[in-house]
Amino acid sequence: MKGSSHAIIGVTVGAIAGYQVQPDPYTAVVSSLVGGVSALVPDLDTNGVASNRITISKELGRWLMHLAGIGILMAITYQYFTIGYTPSILLYGGIGLLFFIISRFITQRRMLTLTGIMVMWLGFVMQQSIGILLAGSYIVIASFLSHRSYTHSLLGLVFYGFILNQLQQEWEIYGLLVAGIAGYASHLIADMKVLPMNRRGVKWFSPIWNKEW
Repeated sequence: MKGSSHAIIGVTVGAIAGYQVQPDPYTAVVSSLVGGVSALVPDLDTNGVASNRITISKELGRWLMHLAGIGILMAITYQYFTIGYTPSILLYGGIGLLFFIISRFITQRRMLTLTGIMVMWLGFVMQQSIGILLAGSYIVIASFLSHRSYTHSLLGLVFYGFILNQLQQEWEIYGLLVAGIAGYASHLIADMKVLPMNRRGVKWFSPIWNKEW
């Protein structure tokens, strides 16, 4: 199923679930957004709508790394001719060279990994938010998984629910937990093999049982 279809289903079930918790228009709107986003989260394990929306392109990533590497090399060259040689020149020179080397091998999946690391760093900055730290760790883990593996299972759903629970405690947003779980679960249900449009199914009980449903 396409990402847009997952999002539409997620918006619908998210709004309904959130409205059950707090029956007012504001909660329904917030819950619909949470449900729509959550319905795309399982596909962070592939280069789909979700992963491409939260990361910059690998081409832009390479350009930024080249720019950073050039900037560092220019800075240490200036330092060498104005101040003279210092041990830090070798250190920063190595960092600049590392940027060039990494840029040669960067892929869109690794851009997603870097995005997850940045989210985790944001969690440290924002008063060490456990919810954001966990969200970043989810993104990092998903960037190394094959499609329709652990993110498309009860294990992924439980982990995502734990993240939402932490965020709800920190942000006090009514309906966040139930709308997010409903949106995430709607993705797994919509990807099941029992539906005629799906060639592959969902391994609900992976890694304990890898049968597709």
